[in-house]
Amino acid sequence: MESVVRSEIILTFYIISFLIGLPANLVALYAFSVKIHCKPLPTDILLLNLTVSDLLFLIILPLKMHEAASGMQWNLPNFMCSITSFVFFSTIYTSSLLLMALGLVRYVGAAFPIIYQHLKKPVYPITISAVIWLISMGHCSITFIIQHHPSLSSINSSICYENFTQKQLEILLPVRLEFFFVVCLIPLIISIFCYLHLILILYSRPRISWTQKKKAIGMALGTLAVFLVCVLPYNFSHLLGFFQGKSPEWRYYTLLLSTLNTCLDPIIFYFSSSIFHCTSKKSIFRKHRVNDMISLVKSQIILIFYIFSFLIGLPANLVALYAFSIKIHHSPLPTDILLLNLTVSDLLFLIILPLKMHEAASGMQWNLPNFMCSITSFIFFSTIHTSSLLLMAVAVVRYVGAAFPVIYQHLKKPVYPITISAAIWLISMGHCSITFIIQHHPSLSISDSSMCYENFTERQLEVLLPVRLEFFFLFCLVPLLITTYCYLHLILILYSRPRISWMQKRKAIGMALGTLAVFLICVGPFNFSFLLGYFQRASPMWRYYTLLLSTLNTCFDPIIFYFSSSVFHFTSEKSIFRKHCSKWRKGTNLEQ
Repeated sequence: MESVVRSEIILTFYIISFLIGLPANLVALYAFSVKIHCKPLPTDILLLNLTVSDLLFLIILPLKMHEAASGMQWNLPNFMCSITSFVFFSTIYTSSLLLMALGLVRYVGAAFPIIYQHLKKPVYPITISAVIWLISMGHCSITFIIQHHPSLSSINSSICYENFTQKQLEILLPVRLEFFFVVCLIPLIISIFCYLHLILILYSRPRISWTQKKKAIGMALGTLAVFLVCVLPYNFSHLLGFFQGKSPEWRYYTLLLSTLNTCLDPIIFYFSSSIFHCTSKKSIFRKHRVNDMISLVKSQIILIFYIFSFLIGLPANLVALYAFSIKIHHSPLPTDILLLNLTVSDLLFLIILPLKMHEAASGMQWNLPNFMCSITSFIFFSTIHTSSLLLMAVAVVRYVGAAFPVIYQHLKKPVYPITISAAIWLISMGHCSITFIIQHHPSLSISDSSMCYENFTERQLEVLLPVRLEFFFLFCLVPLLITTYCYLHLILILYSRPRISWMQKRKAIGMALGTLAVFLICVGPFNFSFLLGYFQRASPMWRYYTLLLSTLNTCFDPIIFYFSSSVFHFTSEKSIFRKHCSKWRKGTNLEQ
């Protein structure tokens, strides 16, 4: 029972770290990449390395999630365990050393400004970063030695880098003791020294603004929080384990705190670099110093919506992709296949969203190659329209399952939902090929090549507006009517059957409300602009703001996932409890 509880706790920590850490660090990666191309500072280069370290950690975290969901059993190839452990631990130690270097650079900048001017050359922070990576990776190569050295045998090959033999511990425990001093205690002492002196220096200079002083306090508190919450508890287990001659039983729980490093690091990013505050503002104001303020406000609103959708939608849909992929390999249902396609659609949308963020941050000017505008517009719109048709298909399948169970038994074959999904993708992509026609047809000229799929000529509108009218009926009105009909009848059928539990009835209401919310908030307003635009013979001025509501589709869809498929609730729980059922039956007398 203890191992099951342990698995659930570990999985929960991993999911939280992944959901918060991945989008935050992706935004940081974009911000620092932009800054380094313009005017790199030592702190920006170190923070970029810290971001890369966190992202490497988050990339292999799904493998650790799989391990936790399987009751801490490693079901993947053995070499992947070695690689996962190496990346997992080396990125944790790299982060602590980079935070120390960051504190040191900040202190030198305040205490020794002349020396700092020489250190501002990119070669120095790049060299420091390279040395840090080599130190952490060199130390963490112990993971390969312990698992693959001929004289060291693993006691249990089904468990990854745990349950060490006495011979392994004789080598591992002294190395861990060195880890405690080299990558924990020394960096912590240096960081405390640097930040305390930095704060004292800033407070002794009256000309320094309160904003800069507050920033220094924020850096100090953020860095110390990472060390005390994420780094110290786990490394203290190394010290205690050395004297006890074994790994403490609570060691793995302290390691979970280290995973929160990826969530706390953005606090350091926020206080350590102005680029994290105003990258987009500078990009906007660079091109519009005295120009129209309305366009500035529009750009900022669009950018905020895009960032919000990206931060919430990406992790939620990645979790859904993982859940539905597992379910489809075991016992695929039509709704699972349709919802997997809906997840893929949302992820495609989110993959190209950073290009739209770049457009918004540049004051709605398209500075990338023209062909990328066409591809971005095509994916952007086709995924929006694909989502509405897939939601309609889910509603129809659910209704048929309740009203015509015999017919539904035949439709449960995977070939039918796969065919329906393929047809939906072809319909939406076929219609959205208009984006290529409008931009590249010889007879249609572009009014403003610096803007992407906007500011259409009269000739372009003659072609585009009738197509948009068709879009309104095909991708909005018809799916909305069919979906409303299906869910209303589904709810009535369920309520007329007393044997149906309240849980199932609530699930049906949740599906109906979630799907209708997507249509009314995300799909309806944008498509209504097509109808109005056709009669006005022009794109409405407010059309782009309704398109922003469509980006929220990626945030609402997980609500549909939650109510539409039990796999979204219980995938990980089933994976954990499946391996322990027999143990409970034999070793306990729990009431059934």
